[in-house]
Amino acid sequence: MNLLSQRLSLYTIEISFFFLSMSRNHKSKTMATTQKFSPFFCFSCLLCLLFTTNKTVSESKHMETFCIKSSGIFTRNSTYHTNLNTLLSTLSNQSSLANYYNLTTGQASETVHGMFLCTGDVNRTTCNACVKTATIEIAKNCSNHREAIIYYFDCMVRYSDKFFLSTLETVHNTSWWSLDPIPKSFGKFKQRLSEKMGEAIVRSSMLSSSFTPYYLMDTTRFENLYDLESIVQCTPYLDPRNCTACLKLALQEITDCCSDQLWAMIWTPKCLVSFDTTTSSLPPLPPPNRSGSFSIRGNNNIIWGMVLAVGISVFAFLNL
Repeated sequence: MNLLSQRLSLYTIEISFFFLSMSRNHKSKTMATTQKFSPFFCFSCLLCLLFTTNKTVSESKHMETFCIKSSGIFTRNSTYHTNLNTLLSTLSNQSSLANYYNLTTGQASETVHGMFLCTGDVNRTTCNACVKTATIEIAKNCSNHREAIIYYFDCMVRYSDKFFLSTLETVHNTSWWSLDPIPKSFGKFKQRLSEKMGEAIVRSSMLSSSFTPYYLMDTTRFENLYDLESIVQCTPYLDPRNCTACLKLALQEITDCCSDQLWAMIWTPKCLVSFDTTTSSLPPLPPPNRSGSFSIRGNNNIIWGMVLAVGISVFAFLNL
């Protein structure tokens, strides 16, 4: 369980105890007064809690922005600028309907190509929030560049004056990793990481027509000490051969820099590779293959646990 999950669980317990404590006080004072909080007030508190929780879970951290100078610049309020604004607005709107999308606007030298891609393990709400933020930030930070890429943990957004969807690219990558090294008890971690990620790459290349193309998540438990979660994903517009090549290059880079860390993630313009380790002392393993699934990285159970805990407490308060 990560730090966010632990904090949410603690908040749930504290809030539940608050309502139960209030209900006991209410019961002890029923001889003196018959006043109760209205059900509407309590329900409103519950909705506020859920809104705050979902907002916290849905936020995605910015990784890096590339304003690509070699492609040149455009003039403010030009036709290219207008086409770019239209493209970014459309990408933002479409992110509520799908976790990837591409679009071309304009003609000749004023043409703008663009796309977004959300990671396969986030739901539509998180995808939409991430892409909306990304389209705003890329327009603000690369205000007059004809080509740019922005990466978040949950999504990436890109635009260019050149068509780029089907070509393999190896530049403008970003990597993040844990500052905590793996424990010595993990044993031959680097070898296991390389093997499991290699297997995931082979399997993902066969998923070009799946609901979330080329996306695969695998979780494996080693020696009952830790779980290794591997995620690989390509943009849907690559062919299987180029997808495999992109993932292998990304894996090599992440292995060279970060195979002694607890987690790491690399975005390239055409693919994503990440891994995470957790101790296996708590929940059972998820299904081995969650290709095309949509969830908020394991936090849905926490949210609905909070709903249940607080809901029961409110019910008890209203009826005692």
